Amino acid sequence: MSKKWNVRVPWGKLFKRKPSSKGSDDGRQAPLLAPQNGQDDDCDTDQATADGGDGSWDEGEKSETEEELIERMSHQIPQLPPDLFHSALFQPNPDGGSVDHIMTYNHRLKMAADYCDDALHNRNLQVTPTSWGQKAAQRMSTNAYLDGLVILTIMFQMLLAVWEDPTDSSKDPEWVELSNWCCQAVYVLDVFLGMAALGNERFFRKKWNVFRCCAILFMFVGTASDRPLRSALLISRVATLRHTVNSMAMSIPKAVEVFVLFGVTIIFYSVLGQVLFKGDYIFTTDPNGHKNATNSTVGVDDEFTGSFDSFSRAALAMFVLSTTENYPMIMYPAQDTKPITGTIFFMSYIMIMVYIILALFQAALYKTWSEELERQQTKLRVRRYHSLLAAYHVLLDDGSKNMSLEVWIDLVGALRKDVDESEMRLMFMVIDTEQTGSVNLKQFLTGAVEALTYDFDDIRKEMEMSEAISKGNMFCGKGVRVRLKRIMRRRAWRVFIYLVAIAHTVFVVLAPLPLEYPRDTPYRVVLGVLLFFSVVEMSFKLIAYPIVRYWKGFSRFDLLVISASVVTEFIFPLVSGNPADPEGNWARATQCLRVMRLISLSKRMRQLTTTVAGVREVILRFFLVFSLLVYSFAGIAVLIFNGNISEEYDPNDDDQFDVLDPQAQLNTMDEALLALFQIAVTNNWQDIMFIHIVDGQKVKMWGSVFFITYFVVVVWFGTNIMGAVVIEAYVTAVDRRDLEARSAASALTRRRNAGN
Repeated sequence: MSKKWNVRVPWGKLFKRKPSSKGSDDGRQAPLLAPQNGQDDDCDTDQATADGGDGSWDEGEKSETEEELIERMSHQIPQLPPDLFHSALFQPNPDGGSVDHIMTYNHRLKMAADYCDDALHNRNLQVTPTSWGQKAAQRMSTNAYLDGLVILTIMFQMLLAVWEDPTDSSKDPEWVELSNWCCQAVYVLDVFLGMAALGNERFFRKKWNVFRCCAILFMFVGTASDRPLRSALLISRVATLRHTVNSMAMSIPKAVEVFVLFGVTIIFYSVLGQVLFKGDYIFTTDPNGHKNATNSTVGVDDEFTGSFDSFSRAALAMFVLSTTENYPMIMYPAQDTKPITGTIFFMSYIMIMVYIILALFQAALYKTWSEELERQQTKLRVRRYHSLLAAYHVLLDDGSKNMSLEVWIDLVGALRKDVDESEMRLMFMVIDTEQTGSVNLKQFLTGAVEALTYDFDDIRKEMEMSEAISKGNMFCGKGVRVRLKRIMRRRAWRVFIYLVAIAHTVFVVLAPLPLEYPRDTPYRVVLGVLLFFSVVEMSFKLIAYPIVRYWKGFSRFDLLVISASVVTEFIFPLVSGNPADPEGNWARATQCLRVMRLISLSKRMRQLTTTVAGVREVILRFFLVFSLLVYSFAGIAVLIFNGNISEEYDPNDDDQFDVLDPQAQLNTMDEALLALFQIAVTNNWQDIMFIHIVDGQKVKMWGSVFFITYFVVVVWFGTNIMGAVVIEAYVTAVDRRDLEARSAASALTRRRNAGN
């Protein structure tokens, strides 16, 4: 074709909304091409297909089932005029005469494959470039190598903070300064490629892109205050981290009411504590325990001196007490002067704050996280359906036709090059649930992603196993393998093998290290006999299932551990020529690894481990976000507390540094990371805070705001949301496992009834 046509498909009619008055500058027109009303496509998806077309999200429908959602979306299709797509895809020749084909079948097939790829990756519909420059920019901006380069660059610049001057970037070494400029150049290139690929308007519609540009501009100022932004820059560049942070941020506001209750309780007890205990917390260093001015024999550390002399100190003491740190140190001085009053005051505070309010806080975060997770999952489904709708309509004109097997093979061939035609037909069978030989829109929406991501490894394994059996490439005959399989499936055999693993664990715990000859010969003999039984078990399994690469992960682990045990406990002593030599560390290491067979041999333990492994990506993402938050706070801490505590500071004034002395310095990034990690585990965290606000050289009481903010954000919000993530993932995995078990039992019952 000699002419380029800017085809505009009136997708607004599909969802009863007015078409946008803005023109389009791309040739790949798709329904819901980009988020509307300036939404961020990383956290908000255009909801036109989910809410009837007004672009707003209906909170009342967030619990809508997937079946209902698809049903409502698919019902929109027949309302289209019959010639809508035909008139959009085939336009009259401007010179008159015959119809000029604007899009060829291959072009539409490529567009449909691109849309399906968007659905597989849960992306918003991508724009087809209209010029070679935009096309090149889009290829580069979506290139996996460029993504990796940018991410590694951000991580490298985060690492540079160890060698940078804490407060003045002009004092950095030359190689550090040059490295920072190179990193910033990579960031600028990444931003310009994104702008060229998406266009300025669509690029800056994403809030995270706006933040990223502002952070990069701030870095060019050349101050040390940009270090806390580096971790946020990494979050803005990685989509999964953005989704995690967005979900965490959306969970926090709905738990504010519990936090308000927490604050009111703090205020009440702080004011009441001033009334009751003002003047009772006085520092004394009298080693003889002489009574001080308050008639108390309790010596109060300087960090608790005057704990209730002012509202700020009382509120700080109550907050520290709510974390259950040094509870006796705060309570005992009050008990010494007012035993009954002090006991009632502090015990009631602990009961209300720790056992009720903080428990409510965790429950509120779990509830809001569950709701936000459901909301995000619904949005991802809608985003996937957007892409599949676009693919179906582009490929089948007006969307009223059914997809035939031939069209499906063409589509999969354009999308996946690693599958052959027979596997494409199997994919089609997954979608064609009614076995009619064609697929309608609803079937395509519900089954396309599952079919396109279908794993053919199990089928290939069975085919290869059958081929090997037919060729006779096995250790033993078929009869031997069948008998061994029957033996290993018997309950008595499984119980015997598990008892062997339990006995091995008991003797490993009881055996001394190292084993000496001849005193510990019984331990050697017993452990050797138990290892022999394990070797027999693995031999049976190798004969019955000879293709090891098709074994499950736990079985391969058992084979590896037992093979290593044979080498370290049998072969090494024989090769050395002196079996009576004391057992080495390698043998004890393999014996410890065999203890893990208590997990691999138990079906329930395997299911539990698989459940945890199934959410490993979510947990790893959260821990990465957690680490990035700590990094940002560490950068802020260095800016605030640099030089506040000298490197020679001795908290005990005994000129002897030992493990009981807290590492409270926040002068460099590595010191700040170490100190903040100690606070994150909540063990004596208040020591670091009080050292800075009591003995600090330039930061006093107001520095407690930083530590309280860090504790609330990272420890309370972070760990509670992490608990919600693990609980929700575990409950979901267990429910799915139970559902699969019930489905399998029902299928078995049906087969038995059919046989009868």
